[in-house]
Amino acid sequence: MAGIQSAIAKLKHKDVRQRRRAVRILFDSDAYESVEAFSIFLEDDDVWFRNKAIEAYRRWAPQNAPHLLESLAEQGQLDGQRCVATVLETIHDSKFAAKLSRLLLKSEDDVVIRRAVHQLISSKEYTEVELTVFQSSKDHVVRTYATAVNDDPVELLNNLEDQHPEVRRQAASTLLLLELKTEQNKTLQHSIENDDALWKFAVPIALEQARPNLAELMNAKGNNQRRFLVESLKQVVKEADDPRLRTLIDGNCTSIVARWLVGRNDVKSDELRHELLFDERVDSIDKSRLLERLLHRQGEDVIQELAEKLLSESTDELILSAAQNLYTA
Repeated sequence: MAGIQSAIAKLKHKDVRQRRRAVRILFDSDAYESVEAFSIFLEDDDVWFRNKAIEAYRRWAPQNAPHLLESLAEQGQLDGQRCVATVLETIHDSKFAAKLSRLLLKSEDDVVIRRAVHQLISSKEYTEVELTVFQSSKDHVVRTYATAVNDDPVELLNNLEDQHPEVRRQAASTLLLLELKTEQNKTLQHSIENDDALWKFAVPIALEQARPNLAELMNAKGNNQRRFLVESLKQVVKEADDPRLRTLIDGNCTSIVARWLVGRNDVKSDELRHELLFDERVDSIDKSRLLERLLHRQGEDVIQELAEKLLSESTDELILSAAQNLYTA
Protein backbone atom coordinates (compact mmCIF):
# COMPACT_ATOMS: atom_id res chain seq x y z
CA MET A 1 0.00 0.00 0.00
CA ALA A 2 2.86 2.35 0.83
CA GLY A 3 4.32 1.67 -2.61
CA ILE A 4 1.04 2.65 -4.25
CA GLN A 5 0.81 5.89 -2.29
CA SER A 6 4.41 6.68 -3.16
CA ALA A 7 3.70 6.11 -6.86
CA ILE A 8 0.60 8.33 -6.67
CA ALA A 9 2.68 11.09 -5.12
CA LYS A 10 5.31 10.77 -7.84
CA LEU A 11 2.72 11.48 -10.54
CA LYS A 12 3.46 15.15 -9.71
CA HIS A 13 7.24 14.73 -9.73
CA LYS A 14 9.20 17.27 -11.78
CA ASP A 15 11.27 14.53 -13.40
CA VAL A 16 9.34 13.08 -16.34
CA ARG A 17 11.12 9.74 -15.90
CA GLN A 18 9.83 9.49 -12.35
CA ARG A 19 6.31 10.32 -13.49
CA ARG A 20 6.41 7.68 -16.23
CA ARG A 21 7.73 5.06 -13.82
CA ALA A 22 4.97 5.91 -11.34
CA VAL A 23 2.33 5.49 -14.05
CA ARG A 24 3.69 2.07 -14.96
CA ILE A 25 3.74 0.94 -11.33
CA LEU A 26 0.12 1.99 -10.82
CA PHE A 27 -1.07 0.21 -13.95
CA ASP A 28 0.94 -2.91 -13.20
CA SER A 29 -0.56 -2.94 -9.70
CA ASP A 30 -4.08 -2.31 -10.98
CA ALA A 31 -4.24 0.54 -8.46
CA TYR A 32 -7.86 1.63 -8.99
CA GLU A 33 -7.61 3.99 -6.01
CA SER A 34 -5.21 6.12 -8.02
CA VAL A 35 -7.69 6.99 -10.76
CA GLU A 36 -8.48 10.50 -9.52
CA ALA A 37 -4.79 11.35 -9.35
CA PHE A 38 -4.58 10.87 -13.12
CA SER A 39 -6.80 13.91 -13.68
CA ILE A 40 -3.70 16.12 -13.73
CA PHE A 41 -2.70 14.48 -17.01
CA LEU A 42 -5.93 15.08 -18.90
CA GLU A 43 -4.60 18.30 -20.41
CA ASP A 44 -0.90 17.45 -20.30
CA ASP A 45 1.23 18.58 -23.24
CA ASP A 46 2.63 15.05 -23.54
CA VAL A 47 0.21 12.82 -25.45
CA TRP A 48 1.55 9.74 -23.65
CA PHE A 49 0.37 11.08 -20.28
CA ARG A 50 -2.97 12.20 -21.73
CA ASN A 51 -3.57 8.73 -23.11
CA LYS A 52 -2.65 7.12 -19.80
CA ALA A 53 -5.09 9.38 -17.98
CA ILE A 54 -7.87 8.38 -20.36
CA GLU A 55 -6.92 4.73 -19.99
CA ALA A 56 -7.01 5.02 -16.19
CA TYR A 57 -10.46 6.60 -16.32
CA ARG A 58 -11.70 3.93 -18.70
CA ARG A 59 -10.32 1.11 -16.58
CA TRP A 60 -11.16 2.25 -13.06
CA ALA A 61 -13.65 5.12 -12.99
CA PRO A 62 -16.89 3.25 -13.85
CA GLN A 63 -16.78 1.14 -10.70
CA ASN A 64 -14.64 3.22 -8.36
CA ALA A 65 -15.07 6.89 -9.23
CA PRO A 66 -18.02 7.38 -11.61
CA HIS A 67 -18.21 11.10 -10.77
CA LEU A 68 -14.96 11.54 -12.70
CA LEU A 69 -16.72 10.41 -15.86
CA GLU A 70 -19.28 13.16 -15.48
CA SER A 71 -16.62 15.85 -15.27
CA LEU A 72 -14.79 14.24 -18.19
CA ALA A 73 -17.93 14.32 -20.34
CA GLU A 74 -18.61 17.94 -19.39
CA GLN A 75 -15.16 19.09 -20.47
CA GLY A 76 -16.09 18.59 -24.11
CA GLN A 77 -12.72 17.14 -25.13
CA LEU A 78 -13.08 14.49 -27.81
CA ASP A 79 -10.72 11.97 -26.16
CA GLY A 80 -12.60 12.32 -22.90
CA GLN A 81 -15.98 11.95 -24.60
CA ARG A 82 -14.81 8.83 -26.37
CA CYS A 83 -13.57 7.41 -23.09
CA VAL A 84 -16.92 7.95 -21.39
CA ALA A 85 -18.79 6.60 -24.41
CA THR A 86 -16.88 3.32 -24.34
CA VAL A 87 -17.71 2.61 -20.69
CA LEU A 88 -21.41 3.52 -20.65
CA GLU A 89 -22.52 -0.11 -20.80
CA THR A 90 -20.37 -1.02 -17.78
CA ILE A 91 -22.10 1.46 -15.47
CA HIS A 92 -24.65 -0.35 -13.31
CA ASP A 93 -26.68 2.73 -12.42
CA SER A 94 -28.84 3.22 -15.52
CA LYS A 95 -29.95 6.68 -14.41
CA PHE A 96 -26.37 7.86 -14.08
CA ALA A 97 -25.45 6.25 -17.39
CA ALA A 98 -28.37 8.12 -18.96
CA LYS A 99 -27.10 11.38 -17.47
CA LEU A 100 -23.69 10.79 -19.00
CA SER A 101 -25.28 9.84 -22.31
CA ARG A 102 -27.17 13.12 -22.48
CA LEU A 103 -23.94 15.02 -21.90
CA LEU A 104 -22.38 13.10 -24.77
CA LEU A 105 -25.22 13.96 -27.13
CA LYS A 106 -23.58 17.39 -27.39
CA SER A 107 -20.47 15.84 -28.94
CA GLU A 108 -19.48 16.54 -32.53
CA ASP A 109 -18.29 12.95 -32.97
CA ASP A 110 -20.75 10.55 -34.62
CA VAL A 111 -19.44 7.47 -32.82
CA VAL A 112 -19.79 9.12 -29.41
CA ILE A 113 -23.35 10.18 -30.18
CA ARG A 114 -24.23 6.71 -31.46
CA ARG A 115 -23.01 5.10 -28.25
CA ALA A 116 -24.93 7.62 -26.18
CA VAL A 117 -28.14 7.05 -28.12
CA HIS A 118 -27.70 3.28 -27.94
CA GLN A 119 -27.27 3.48 -24.17
CA LEU A 120 -30.42 5.57 -23.73
CA ILE A 121 -32.46 3.28 -25.94
CA SER A 122 -31.13 -0.07 -24.69
CA SER A 123 -31.68 0.98 -21.07
CA LYS A 124 -35.10 2.47 -21.93
CA GLU A 125 -34.11 5.75 -20.31
CA TYR A 126 -35.01 7.89 -23.33
CA THR A 127 -37.91 10.34 -23.38
CA GLU A 128 -40.51 10.54 -26.15
CA VAL A 129 -39.09 13.91 -27.15
CA GLU A 130 -35.61 12.41 -27.45
CA LEU A 131 -36.94 9.49 -29.46
CA THR A 132 -38.58 11.89 -31.91
CA VAL A 133 -35.27 13.71 -32.31
CA PHE A 134 -33.42 10.43 -32.85
CA GLN A 135 -35.93 9.35 -35.50
CA SER A 136 -35.17 12.43 -37.56
CA SER A 137 -31.40 12.32 -37.07
CA LYS A 138 -29.11 12.79 -40.07
CA ASP A 139 -27.17 9.73 -38.88
CA HIS A 140 -28.70 6.51 -40.20
CA VAL A 141 -27.33 4.53 -37.23
CA VAL A 142 -29.20 6.75 -34.79
CA ARG A 143 -32.36 6.47 -36.90
CA THR A 144 -31.95 2.68 -36.88
CA TYR A 145 -31.67 2.59 -33.09
CA ALA A 146 -34.82 4.71 -32.80
CA THR A 147 -36.70 2.56 -35.30
CA ALA A 148 -35.90 -0.55 -33.27
CA VAL A 149 -38.05 0.65 -30.35
CA ASN A 150 -40.83 2.16 -32.41
CA ASP A 151 -44.06 0.15 -32.55
CA ASP A 152 -46.20 2.66 -34.43
CA PRO A 153 -47.16 0.97 -37.75
CA VAL A 154 -47.71 4.28 -39.53
CA GLU A 155 -44.28 5.62 -38.61
CA LEU A 156 -42.63 2.30 -39.37
CA LEU A 157 -44.25 2.15 -42.80
CA ASN A 158 -42.88 5.63 -43.46
CA ASN A 159 -39.45 4.35 -42.42
CA LEU A 160 -39.64 1.82 -45.25
CA GLU A 161 -38.98 4.80 -47.52
CA ASP A 162 -35.82 5.81 -45.65
CA GLN A 163 -32.79 6.43 -47.83
CA HIS A 164 -30.64 3.98 -45.87
CA PRO A 165 -31.17 0.19 -46.11
CA GLU A 166 -30.38 -0.41 -42.42
CA VAL A 167 -33.30 1.77 -41.36
CA ARG A 168 -35.59 0.07 -43.88
CA ARG A 169 -34.52 -3.37 -42.65
CA GLN A 170 -35.15 -2.45 -39.04
CA ALA A 171 -38.58 -1.06 -39.88
CA ALA A 172 -39.49 -4.20 -41.84
CA SER A 173 -38.20 -6.44 -39.07
CA THR A 174 -40.53 -4.79 -36.56
CA LEU A 175 -43.50 -4.62 -38.92
CA LEU A 176 -43.24 -8.34 -39.68
CA LEU A 177 -43.82 -9.02 -35.99
CA LEU A 178 -46.85 -6.75 -35.66
CA GLU A 179 -50.52 -7.41 -36.29
CA LEU A 180 -51.21 -5.06 -39.20
CA LYS A 181 -54.38 -3.91 -40.89
CA THR A 182 -55.04 -5.21 -44.40
CA GLU A 183 -53.92 -2.02 -46.13
CA GLN A 184 -50.83 -1.80 -43.95
CA ASN A 185 -49.95 -5.38 -44.86
CA LYS A 186 -50.28 -4.52 -48.54
CA THR A 187 -48.00 -1.52 -48.14
CA LEU A 188 -45.42 -3.63 -46.34
CA GLN A 189 -45.64 -6.34 -48.98
CA HIS A 190 -45.22 -3.83 -51.80
CA SER A 191 -42.18 -2.24 -50.18
CA ILE A 192 -40.51 -5.59 -49.59
CA GLU A 193 -41.17 -6.88 -53.09
CA ASN A 194 -39.68 -3.76 -54.66
CA ASP A 195 -36.49 -3.72 -52.60
CA ASP A 196 -34.22 -6.71 -53.27
CA ALA A 197 -32.14 -6.28 -50.12
CA LEU A 198 -35.25 -5.85 -48.01
CA TRP A 199 -36.87 -8.88 -49.63
CA LYS A 200 -33.89 -11.12 -48.81
CA PHE A 201 -33.97 -9.85 -45.25
CA ALA A 202 -37.73 -10.33 -44.88
CA VAL A 203 -38.14 -13.85 -46.29
CA PRO A 204 -36.50 -15.72 -43.35
CA ILE A 205 -38.51 -13.64 -40.86
CA ALA A 206 -41.75 -14.25 -42.75
CA LEU A 207 -41.00 -17.98 -42.77
CA GLU A 208 -40.21 -18.01 -39.08
CA GLN A 209 -43.36 -16.09 -38.23
CA ALA A 210 -45.59 -17.85 -40.80
CA ARG A 211 -46.79 -14.51 -42.12
CA PRO A 212 -50.18 -14.45 -43.91
CA ASN A 213 -48.64 -13.25 -47.19
CA LEU A 214 -45.83 -15.79 -47.07
CA ALA A 215 -46.59 -17.43 -50.43
CA GLU A 216 -46.88 -14.08 -52.20
CA LEU A 217 -43.54 -13.04 -50.76
CA MET A 218 -41.88 -16.28 -51.84
CA ASN A 219 -43.30 -15.93 -55.36
CA ALA A 220 -42.35 -12.27 -55.73
CA LYS A 221 -38.96 -12.84 -57.38
CA GLY A 222 -39.80 -15.71 -59.71
CA ASN A 223 -37.15 -18.37 -60.29
CA ASN A 224 -34.02 -16.21 -60.04
CA GLN A 225 -33.95 -16.48 -56.23
CA ARG A 226 -35.03 -20.11 -56.00
CA ARG A 227 -31.83 -21.36 -54.35
CA PHE A 228 -32.04 -18.68 -51.66
CA LEU A 229 -35.68 -19.55 -50.99
CA VAL A 230 -34.97 -23.27 -50.68
CA GLU A 231 -32.07 -22.66 -48.29
CA SER A 232 -34.21 -20.27 -46.23
CA LEU A 233 -36.94 -22.89 -46.06
CA LYS A 234 -34.47 -25.56 -44.94
CA GLN A 235 -33.29 -23.33 -42.12
CA VAL A 236 -36.79 -23.01 -40.68
CA VAL A 237 -38.88 -26.04 -41.67
CA LYS A 238 -37.70 -29.44 -40.45
CA GLU A 239 -40.74 -31.71 -40.88
CA ALA A 240 -42.79 -32.52 -43.98
CA ASP A 241 -46.08 -31.98 -42.18
CA ASP A 242 -45.19 -28.40 -41.19
CA PRO A 243 -48.24 -26.17 -41.92
CA ARG A 244 -45.99 -23.65 -43.66
CA LEU A 245 -45.33 -26.17 -46.42
CA ARG A 246 -49.07 -26.51 -46.98
CA THR A 247 -49.35 -22.72 -47.13
CA LEU A 248 -46.66 -22.63 -49.80
CA ILE A 249 -48.20 -25.47 -51.82
CA ASP A 250 -51.60 -23.80 -51.73
CA GLY A 251 -49.90 -20.58 -52.80
CA ASN A 252 -48.31 -22.19 -55.89
CA CYS A 253 -44.81 -22.41 -54.40
CA THR A 254 -44.67 -26.10 -55.30
CA SER A 255 -41.21 -25.89 -56.87
CA ILE A 256 -39.70 -24.49 -53.67
CA VAL A 257 -41.31 -27.23 -51.59
CA ALA A 258 -40.24 -29.93 -54.07
CA ARG A 259 -36.63 -28.79 -53.87
CA TRP A 260 -36.81 -28.66 -50.08
CA LEU A 261 -38.02 -32.26 -50.19
CA VAL A 262 -35.13 -33.63 -52.27
CA GLY A 263 -33.10 -36.18 -50.31
CA ARG A 264 -35.61 -36.61 -47.47
CA ASN A 265 -36.68 -40.21 -46.79
CA ASP A 266 -38.94 -40.28 -43.74
CA VAL A 267 -42.58 -41.40 -43.89
CA LYS A 268 -44.00 -37.87 -43.84
CA SER A 269 -41.69 -36.84 -46.66
CA ASP A 270 -42.72 -39.89 -48.69
CA GLU A 271 -46.36 -38.85 -48.42
CA LEU A 272 -45.61 -35.28 -49.48
CA ARG A 273 -43.36 -36.47 -52.32
CA HIS A 274 -46.15 -38.71 -53.64
CA GLU A 275 -48.51 -35.73 -53.64
CA LEU A 276 -46.11 -33.46 -55.50
CA LEU A 277 -45.18 -36.07 -58.09
CA PHE A 278 -48.82 -36.13 -59.19
CA ASP A 279 -49.36 -32.38 -58.87
CA GLU A 280 -49.53 -30.85 -62.35
CA ARG A 281 -48.13 -27.54 -61.07
CA VAL A 282 -44.74 -29.15 -60.34
CA ASP A 283 -42.55 -29.13 -63.44
CA SER A 284 -40.93 -32.26 -64.83
CA ILE A 285 -37.40 -31.21 -63.85
CA ASP A 286 -38.33 -30.97 -60.17
CA LYS A 287 -40.21 -34.27 -60.36
CA SER A 288 -37.33 -36.09 -62.03
CA ARG A 289 -34.95 -34.73 -59.41
CA LEU A 290 -37.19 -36.12 -56.66
CA LEU A 291 -37.15 -39.53 -58.36
CA GLU A 292 -33.41 -39.59 -59.01
CA ARG A 293 -32.73 -39.23 -55.29
CA LEU A 294 -34.73 -42.41 -54.62
CA LEU A 295 -32.43 -44.80 -56.49
CA HIS A 296 -30.88 -46.03 -53.23
CA ARG A 297 -34.37 -47.15 -52.14
CA GLN A 298 -35.08 -49.05 -55.35
CA GLY A 299 -35.67 -52.29 -53.48
CA GLU A 300 -38.56 -50.96 -51.38
CA ASP A 301 -42.09 -51.98 -52.34
CA VAL A 302 -43.40 -48.46 -51.84
CA ILE A 303 -40.87 -47.11 -54.34
CA GLN A 304 -41.72 -49.77 -56.90
CA GLU A 305 -45.43 -48.99 -56.54
CA LEU A 306 -44.69 -45.30 -57.03
CA ALA A 307 -42.59 -45.95 -60.15
CA GLU A 308 -45.24 -48.25 -61.63
CA LYS A 309 -47.98 -45.68 -61.07
CA LEU A 310 -45.93 -42.94 -62.73
CA LEU A 311 -45.18 -45.16 -65.72
CA SER A 312 -48.87 -45.85 -66.19
CA GLU A 313 -50.14 -42.30 -65.69
CA SER A 314 -47.44 -39.88 -66.85
CA THR A 315 -46.87 -38.75 -70.43
CA ASP A 316 -43.79 -36.60 -69.77
CA GLU A 317 -40.64 -38.20 -71.21
CA LEU A 318 -38.35 -36.87 -68.47
CA ILE A 319 -40.56 -38.26 -65.72
CA LEU A 320 -41.04 -41.54 -67.56
CA SER A 321 -37.28 -41.93 -67.92
CA ALA A 322 -36.69 -41.29 -64.21
CA ALA A 323 -39.49 -43.67 -63.24
CA GLN A 324 -38.14 -46.36 -65.56
CA ASN A 325 -34.74 -46.12 -63.87
CA LEU A 326 -36.45 -46.83 -60.55
CA TYR A 327 -38.65 -49.64 -61.78
CA THR A 328 -37.09 -53.10 -61.56
CA ALA A 329 -39.99 -55.45 -62.43
